Amino acid sequence: MNRAVVALVASMTIAAPPLAMAADPARPLPAPAGAEAAGPDDGYGFLDGTGVGNAGDRGVTVESTARFGKLDGRYLGINSKLEAAWTPVNRIQVAVAVWSSYHAIRNNTVPGYPDQNRAGFDGLAGQVRYMLRERGTAPFDPGFTVGLELRWARFSEGLAVPAERFAATLKFALDAALVGDRLYGAINVNLGPGTEHPRGLPGHVSDSAIEVGGALAWRVSEGGSTFVGANLRYVAAYGGAFFNQWAGHAVFVGPTVFHRFGDAGPLKDTFVSLAWNAQVWGRAAGAATGNLDLVNHERHQLRVKIGGAF
Repeated sequence: MNRAVVALVASMTIAAPPLAMAADPARPLPAPAGAEAAGPDDGYGFLDGTGVGNAGDRGVTVESTARFGKLDGRYLGINSKLEAAWTPVNRIQVAVAVWSSYHAIRNNTVPGYPDQNRAGFDGLAGQVRYMLRERGTAPFDPGFTVGLELRWARFSEGLAVPAERFAATLKFALDAALVGDRLYGAINVNLGPGTEHPRGLPGHVSDSAIEVGGALAWRVSEGGSTFVGANLRYVAAYGGAFFNQWAGHAVFVGPTVFHRFGDAGPLKDTFVSLAWNAQVWGRAAGAATGNLDLVNHERHQLRVKIGGAF
């Protein structure tokens, strides 16, 4: 089962205390919307930036993630969400999302992946993010944001098997300008448990996950609206709600592209973000798929995100 991702996070949280202990009252509140629009908060591909907007900001995004390729046969899973976000006060952002999914699985010998060709509504999610520290414009003046996402899903993670699934993800995001207004970097750590009850079967199955990733985003031209970059992510999967039994891990690497279009009809600061990651190394418990983890994860992942403010 594709459970989510796991790794060690203690070193990250130890390294971040001066950022994460409390909001710095001496720092100014977030800059006006025009200044925030210049940054690449949505331009880190599979990772998040730290921006949460300014009080009163509202936005909408459509995001789809396609995962394809297992050991053999055919495997394609697409999870999409329509998300609306609102910043009621400075530093706090709340969001709600509607999910859908599509799976096409055939002749796959990886255990636990029955043949499926199914699409449908896949639940709801809610998220709260709090910006502990605003990202500065000077190099290495980082921002730091924490968030909590709760999700209810109607299908087993990755399998398309009908199930009632509940998951919680605690998110840490840090980003900073690295070279003037041209090169930015981000680090994310996500972790949390999940549990699901396959319909028609007794009992529940629990899992837990951590994902640690880094990203770079380079502005192509001075003052321009296009960024290119790269992601490096370590993901792992565990059985049990508290990382009880290691199930597998993998490393993903790939390029990102982000472009801000500006205003489009009723939407402001519209953008598109593209990211492709390939699994370059991994291992499943029992070495079931060699030097890649093709039990819990896929060979390739592709993400497309489109959004704007209103």
